[in-house]
Formats: sequence, structure tokens, C-alpha cells
Amino acid sequence: MSQWELSVARTAGQRLRPLRSAAIAVSVLLGLSGCGGGELYAPVSGVVTLDGKPLADAKLIFEPIGDDKGTAAGKPSYGRTDEAGRYTLSSPIAGEQGAAVGPHRVRIVTMKAGEYTSEQMEAARAKLLKEEEAGGGSPENVTDERVRAYLSDRLIAPQREMLPDRYNSKTELTITVPPEGTMSADFQLESR
Repeated sequence: MSQWELSVARTAGQRLRPLRSAAIAVSVLLGLSGCGGGELYAPVSGVVTLDGKPLADAKLIFEPIGDDKGTAAGKPSYGRTDEAGRYTLSSPIAGEQGAAVGPHRVRIVTMKAGEYTSEQMEAARAKLLKEEEAGGGSPENVTDERVRAYLSDRLIAPQREMLPDRYNSKTELTITVPPEGTMSADFQLESR
């Protein structure tokens, strides 16, 4: 490179330095703001009890409530209670921890697998006994566990919700997540 080319390159570099600094500043600001629609998320955790006792293995769903046009200020957040009824929310759709700032409808679900009916159990047992006999096996091989395993491969076990509808399908629970700090959202539920 000639002396003249070096001089031109230095001068151009000095002139572009403020533009590069501005571009870096804009990139940093966009990165900090999330630039994905301006949704803010705040940490949310708490404890859920049922009739005064910790409610284990319950799923919490925080659904942002939309405006009058149905536009919500964020994505839903989810959590699951541990043995002590404690939970912490995250929004896997938004890739965020916590919940979107603003009002939410809260659903708490405890769907548990129910039992197969006695008719289903007896029909499955009869089928398995016939297969055992045809194969030269013993009737003692047809245990309740084997009958349930057979049914689980062929039928979806009935589901039952142990909480009243006012906490899930017809929820009456709402909460507003504030923009600053960690929010503790405890729920004291009653089975009646």
C-alpha cells in the first residue's frame, strides 16, 4: 500500500469511527430492549395450598389478558408445584423467565389419571387369560399390573380434575404482574 493509500484509509477510518460507535450503541440498546415487541417479563413464584395444605404436582397457567381488541401483552407462562406447593413461572414460548407484565387470567390444573372401569378390567383380563392358555402359560401371569398395562396400550385412561372449575376451566383467578421486582403470587384454594 502506498503512503497516499494509507493516509486515505486512516482518514476514512477516523470519519467512520463516530458512525461505528453510534451503530454499536443502537445494537446494544436494541439487544437490551429485546426488540421483540417490547414485552416485559418479571419473575413470579409462590405457593399453592388446597384446604390449607400444600398442593403438589399442580400446573399453573398465567394467560395474559388482552385489550378490547384481543391483543395480549405477552405470551402465557407456566409453572408446576413441588411437594411443598412452591412454583416458579417461565414462558417457554417467549423464552423468558417469569410472566409478562400486566393482567393475567390464572388457571390451576391437577388432571390425574383415573381408574379403568371394572368392565374394562374384566374384559382385558379375559382376553389376557385366553392368550395365556393358548400359549401354554399360567393364569397367575395375568396380574392387575399386566391388565392395566394392556389397557394403557389400548385405551386412554379417564382423566379427572380434583379442583373446582372456578380454578381452571371456568377460572375466577386473576392477577396483575408488576413491572419491577420479584412477585410472590400465593393461591389458597378450597375444595368446596
